[in-house]
Amino acid sequence: MTTQKPTDDAKENDAELRMIRYLYIGKEYTEYQPGNWFVHQYYSTDRVPSIEEMAIDKNTETKPVEIIETVFKKDKNLVQNFETLVFALAVCARQNKSEKLRHLAYSKVKSICAEPQHFLLFIKFADQIAKKNNTKHGWGHGWKKAVEEWYNSKNYLELAECVTRYKSRYGWKHKDILKLSHISTGAKVEDKSQLAQIPEPVIVKNMIFCYVMNGLKELKKKYGDADDPAISKHAKAVEIIKYLENVEDFKHCEDEVRAGGLVEMNNFTLDHVPGHLLKSEEVWNSLLVSMDYATLLENLQRIHNLGFLKPNSVSVAKVLDTLSSEEKIVSEKIHPAHILIAAKNYENSGKPLSYEKRKVREEAKKQHPPPPKMNQKIVDALYKSLNMALSHVEPTGLRYLVTVDMGEKMQVSPVWHCGNMNAAEVGCLLALSLLRSEKNVTVATFKDVGIHTANLEKNSTFGQALRRMQQLPTGTVNLSKPMSWASYQNKKYDVFINIVHQISLKDDTSAEEITSYRTKMSLPDAKLINCVLCDSTAYRLQKQIDKNILTICGFDQCVPKIIEAFSKSFF
Repeated sequence: MTTQKPTDDAKENDAELRMIRYLYIGKEYTEYQPGNWFVHQYYSTDRVPSIEEMAIDKNTETKPVEIIETVFKKDKNLVQNFETLVFALAVCARQNKSEKLRHLAYSKVKSICAEPQHFLLFIKFADQIAKKNNTKHGWGHGWKKAVEEWYNSKNYLELAECVTRYKSRYGWKHKDILKLSHISTGAKVEDKSQLAQIPEPVIVKNMIFCYVMNGLKELKKKYGDADDPAISKHAKAVEIIKYLENVEDFKHCEDEVRAGGLVEMNNFTLDHVPGHLLKSEEVWNSLLVSMDYATLLENLQRIHNLGFLKPNSVSVAKVLDTLSSEEKIVSEKIHPAHILIAAKNYENSGKPLSYEKRKVREEAKKQHPPPPKMNQKIVDALYKSLNMALSHVEPTGLRYLVTVDMGEKMQVSPVWHCGNMNAAEVGCLLALSLLRSEKNVTVATFKDVGIHTANLEKNSTFGQALRRMQQLPTGTVNLSKPMSWASYQNKKYDVFINIVHQISLKDDTSAEEITSYRTKMSLPDAKLINCVLCDSTAYRLQKQIDKNILTICGFDQCVPKIIEAFSKSFF
């Protein structure tokens, strides 16, 4: 199928709306594709021209940063790739159309990029944009002030954790940034004889920066040990030295049992673990004690491949404890899609799900030992957790008609970018998630004439719902059928979701049909979401883009939240 991005004439005229779209889906037009957005160059200034368009106009020059801040505060949990917020802020800080916008962007770095990994990513993006624009003075006053404000916004313990847990990311180290920024801590400490005259907060900041620049040995040489009379008077300074000693001790520890103890004693995370301990079962067992649910799902196959999930092992018991924790599922807002993807990947021994073909070909040439056989207890726990999570999907209060193609191709075709699931499973999951959480949801399948409404039980498990959906009538797919049916039945829906194998351009009148439906039912903002599960792209050129029609190609754990954000008119 021939696909095209919209031309300039077809683009939405509202620059603000286009920028908001970019923040949520990585594009200024209404199509979402999962994948590695770094590899596919989503973080390039030509992806978000709306920022410079607004910067040129004196009436809207500060609007881009205001939009970023609004989205950040409104519900940053619905922005599934937080990197878009960071990149957009870096574009605002590096553009040369509005000095006012540049200063405002730098002033927001400490709040928007409060997390250390996001701060380091901002530095990467800012450097990348400066090089692309051939900026001679990339590290000017605005950048240095933003850096200084970020470091000074952290208390001493937060700062110590930032520089040890995230020592480097995205090709940047805190050491490099401190060198470039010449950050001031308020007073320079030459030796420990000065400590009595300098306020404790200044001493502590100086100590942390000394550690970053020169290491623990130089820090002790300059300030002394924790029991040194000059430093022992300052409780926070003593606490910092002991914390940094523990970090260095852990980093160089060769005894796995002792290393595991250090993890639990200091609440170290996976980011703290040095390379030589990443294959230690003792260390992983200690990490699992406090590991959050999402991190466990992302590392489940890794732990399994290391051979730690053998029957009756300590690791299995710890993994099962976390997977069965309803409290963690609720507090972390884990969507059932995240769990089902992890379950399917684990059942299939983590076969590559990649979509960068060259990478897959290269991987295929390598000889890898087969991973250990999956642990059935883990699989059972994942599906039990999936059904638990289905009970905690947050409602939107909207009315939905979800129409799923349950034809033969959907039953056997792997989903693009989620290759261990077939399209029918994804369709069933999305339908059941909405059925469980919303009061007004109709689930249907396509028939040769119209659609067939499914009588699904609201409290069905995923397995029960899938079996029921597989028994329903199927027929020719046409994306306009759900709107035609709803219009004929005089039923009001806020959101139509079509879940199909592929889109056929032939005789597709869905855009016209949703327009007609809005008019007849007096629902001007009724939305249409087409989920095309087995195709990498389905966007087609239209004379006019409908801001209330979204196309999603493939599937990943972000898709349900993107559907939620679009349904709530966030973009």
